[in-house]
Amino acid sequence: MKNPAYYVWQGFLLFLRNIARISFTGKRRFFKSLDKKADMSSPKLIVLVPAAGGSQRFGGPRPKQYMPLAGRTVLECTLWRLRQGLSPDRIVVVLAPDDQQFASLNDVPFGVEALYCGGVTRAESVRNGLQALAVDAHDWIAVHDAARPCVPVTCLQSLESMAHEAAAEENGALLAVPLTDTLKESVPGGVVARAGATLDRARLWNAQTPQMFRYDVLCKALAQEGALLCTDESQAIERYCRLANNRPLPQLLRGSRQNIKLTYAEDLLIAEAILSFQKEPCS
Repeated sequence: MKNPAYYVWQGFLLFLRNIARISFTGKRRFFKSLDKKADMSSPKLIVLVPAAGGSQRFGGPRPKQYMPLAGRTVLECTLWRLRQGLSPDRIVVVLAPDDQQFASLNDVPFGVEALYCGGVTRAESVRNGLQALAVDAHDWIAVHDAARPCVPVTCLQSLESMAHEAAAEENGALLAVPLTDTLKESVPGGVVARAGATLDRARLWNAQTPQMFRYDVLCKALAQEGALLCTDESQAIERYCRLANNRPLPQLLRGSRQNIKLTYAEDLLIAEAILSFQKEPCS
C-alpha cells in the first residue's frame, strides 16, 4: 500500500494540470471567485443591458438588436463581448414586455437573465430593471447599450479595474472619447438648416457605454423628477450629484472610437469591419 503522502502529491499534480487547462479569461474568473469566497461582503458587478427599444431611426424589418452581425445577432455579439471582457456576477437584459425574439436566439451566453419590463425610454427601462433586481446597495451596476457590440475588451477591463482599485469613487465612471469634429449650432427656425455658431470642443466628450455606478446612487438619480428624460445614466447622476451636497461627479475613462453605437442601417457595415479589424471574436 502506498504512503498517504503519495496520494496527496498526486492530487496536487492533478489540481495543477486542471489549472493549466483553464484559459486566461477562465483563470481570471477562477481567482476572482476565490476572492469572493474570502470576502463575501465585496460588492458584486451586475451588467444591465437595456434592449427594449424599437429602433425607429434604424429602420429595417426588426429592431436593430436583432439584426444579423458577424454570424450572430447584434445583441448576441454584444452579450458575448461583455462576457469576454468583464467578470460579472450577473448579466441581465431588459426587454420589452411583448418581446418575442429573444427567446428564439440560439447563441446567448449561458447564464444571461432576461427581464421583460422595458419602458418607453432607455432611462425607464434601466429604472424598471433596477427595481426588479435583488442586489445590495453598494453593488456596481454597469449599463451597456445593446447596440454597442464592438466595445474593446481592454476598455471593459479598465472600467472593471476602476471598481476594484478606486473604492472611494462612489459616483462611478463611464467610457467616453474627446470630440475631434468641429461642432456647429444651427440657427433656430427656418426650413433650411444654417450654421449659426461654432462651439468650443475643448472640454467636450462623446459619452459611450458601459457606464458604471453604485446601485443605490443610480436608483436615487433615476428617481428624481425629470430623470426619465435623460439620454444616459451619467446625465441622471450628474443632476443628482449637483443636488446632493456637491458629490463628486462621474469619472470619464478614455474609451475607444471602435466602440460605435449602431444607430443607422449603414452602421452594420462599419461594425462588421471593426469586428474583423479587432480580430477578437464575440466569444
